[in-house]
Amino acid sequence: MLNTLTPSLTLIVPGLNPLRVEEERDPPRWPQLARLAGRGSVVRRQSHSGLDAVHAAVLDALQLRDADYPSGPVIRTAVEGAPASGFWLRAEPIHFAAGLDRLTTVPLRGAARMSAAERAALSPTLAEHLQGTGFELHDGAEGEWLLRSEPLQVQTVSPEFAATNPNEPILPRGQDAGGLRRLMTEMQMLLHEHAVNAQRQARGLPALNAIWVHGEGMLSDVKAKSLPAAWGDDVYLRGVYRLHDQPVNAKPVDAAELLKQVAGATLALIDAPMQATFETRWLAPLNRALLGGAIARLTLILDEWHVTADRAAMFKLWRRELPPAKWAAC
Repeated sequence: MLNTLTPSLTLIVPGLNPLRVEEERDPPRWPQLARLAGRGSVVRRQSHSGLDAVHAAVLDALQLRDADYPSGPVIRTAVEGAPASGFWLRAEPIHFAAGLDRLTTVPLRGAARMSAAERAALSPTLAEHLQGTGFELHDGAEGEWLLRSEPLQVQTVSPEFAATNPNEPILPRGQDAGGLRRLMTEMQMLLHEHAVNAQRQARGLPALNAIWVHGEGMLSDVKAKSLPAAWGDDVYLRGVYRLHDQPVNAKPVDAAELLKQVAGATLALIDAPMQATFETRWLAPLNRALLGGAIARLTLILDEWHVTADRAAMFKLWRRELPPAKWAAC
């Protein structure tokens, strides 16, 4: 567990993978990030099949076991404001894109996520269909629903894993997987040619043409722990902290605002900014804070990449910069 008395910062930036940006024809430079990586360390973490990358990053940063924090009931805890009882699953709208020989799973992020108005329009159709199936539909986080049911013997993968690992088994497995697969197929048929999708097509958005069910589980007895101070608007982060009776502050605007609040160990989760903004409004002030001693240790979690540097490392001036293009060779 992080030492909550040490002025240190872990910054999670989901969706910002510098190596993907490097693949562009004219890739941007990362002077601040390259300096941190060169003087500190870079580690590539293995992706988690059952959790979104951001949820896995939260548990990794807090050194918590993923088996104790399945995303369905943790999100329900954040939504309800109290620990969720029973068995919960996430029901996340996605887009299936038809290719020459397969369907490609496309998680919907940002502006493409299901809106509150779209959820209100689709919920009655799905709730009516679920009557008598053993599943109850509930509002979840932004852009998805939650399902409650009797405990199921199933193992699922996240839409992110399905999208990036098309050759791996991605459909639900286990004793009760057959019923869950049928339910996913039935919900897909309900979405076909729904008015909501006609409206999305008119706005140039991908259709909500499938529901991916995942994140299954029940909460075990969680022993309360002292967690680092946290900043962020992510619903899973709020759920984890609610289980430990600790608050989460709203996400900071920039590093300057965040650094004013760092008194001990701090965890912050922000939306992925543009590369230039991340360099100037985040990395540059964080580098200065590390050099000046305002923080003793900085860890960046950028999807599967973890970049860590302490104050002593920043004075190893003989170490060369390590741009993201060279990380894979580490």
